[in-house]
Amino acid sequence: MTISSRVKVMILIALVLLSTGIISVTFNNFRTAPTPPEVRAGWYLPQKDIVWPASGQGTNRSPGGQLILTGWRDGPASGFPDISPYCRYENYSQRDTGRKYVIAVWYFSDDRRFQESQKTLHEFLRHSGTITELGLDFSGIPEPGDHSGNASRNDVGNDWLPSRLTTTGYEGPNTSGLFFTVAISAPADPSRKQIPDGDTEHYIVYYGTAEPALLAPETDFLREMIRNTYTYGKGSSAGPIEER
Repeated sequence: MTISSRVKVMILIALVLLSTGIISVTFNNFRTAPTPPEVRAGWYLPQKDIVWPASGQGTNRSPGGQLILTGWRDGPASGFPDISPYCRYENYSQRDTGRKYVIAVWYFSDDRRFQESQKTLHEFLRHSGTITELGLDFSGIPEPGDHSGNASRNDVGNDWLPSRLTTTGYEGPNTSGLFFTVAISAPADPSRKQIPDGDTEHYIVYYGTAEPALLAPETDFLREMIRNTYTYGKGSSAGPIEER
């Protein structure tokens, strides 16, 4: 082998090693970089039809449901103040009755902005309709086919509901539903999320009707919607909208 050939081989090997290093660094950066906030807003939304079977027995029996995803949108949720630049909501139609429902999520990576937005939203809800604190008890709702009364696990199969979720019930002129907030601190769920170390991200979540309705007759159905789509995991804390 001539010297010229050896030089060519060495150059080729160097280029291969350099390319491998660049690809490796790029991949690692991509894998560990925080997910963009516009993506985080829709991270925990179902993004598909919602179907759940009837469960339980007697007075503890929960009816089944089927909601068809009819559309989604990034941007301010209709009928509510623009409290975050990162908001996504999904519209659903109940297959049997045609009733319209919505799930909306507002995302916050800044604690101060979250606290201010809570106050703004609470004030809006108080002036535009009726609000009340409603507790949802999931501890006594068994999984489909399980009559033991153990704490329920949702149909997603990975994360657990809190045994009790305190929400802010809202009854307004065009929608009625349940609000709650979620706080997730890093590294709450490293297998599914990338949050910068030491940071806390916040969500304001709304499950409600997409048409005028009384809240009381809808509460059980909304509870089942939450039970079957809540995927914020054990590392999160959830509670009602607070006025601070």
